[in-house]
Amino acid sequence: MYTALQCYGGVIVLNPNDNFIDLKMENEWLSLSTKEESSTVNSSWWIPKRCSSTSEEHTIYIWDNFISKSAAKNVAFIAHGYGGLVFLNLLIQRTWEVMNKVYSVALIDSMHHTLHQVKNNPQVQEWIQKHCREWVTNSKPLDRPIGSLVKVDCPTVSAGTEKYSLAPSSTLQAIFKYLKSTLKAKNTVTLSRSPIVTRSSKNKKRGNTC
Repeated sequence: MYTALQCYGGVIVLNPNDNFIDLKMENEWLSLSTKEESSTVNSSWWIPKRCSSTSEEHTIYIWDNFISKSAAKNVAFIAHGYGGLVFLNLLIQRTWEVMNKVYSVALIDSMHHTLHQVKNNPQVQEWIQKHCREWVTNSKPLDRPIGSLVKVDCPTVSAGTEKYSLAPSSTLQAIFKYLKSTLKAKNTVTLSRSPIVTRSSKNKKRGNTC
């Protein structure tokens, strides 16, 4: 978190797995805060969270209400496991917004399935190949390329460990290095495409001739 704040200035941590509220505990907390007795039954009663009843709904809500409205022009995602599938769902649901605002995505042992989720959308498939990279648990050293049978998927490299639970910590420094390099490449392309203002171009704008 500290490294991300230092390098990028802002961080949003999503919690797409927290989708239900224990109504009994909620009412008990409210009764303590208001000093009133709780009238709930002893058994727990779990209800879906508003705007967060599923991982997909949670992520789209955070995108619509926070990320898309932020002043940040360069957004990167780090997604682990099912989070990769959820990000692809966001990409499909908010295609143009995501493609314009997100410059890079780092996936860790992702459960996404490009062929199944994206289907016949070559433009999105091309974006995934260009802007995403996946680190997978493997016996090879960190960042070594791993062959993939899915040609339309993103480049895949080793996480430097065979343990799923250790993959996020094992890949963190490599991921930050990747995000830094892709942001630098994006900014370089943006600068190269910017028109160079010369004295003659200024004169033309003013209606003057040399």
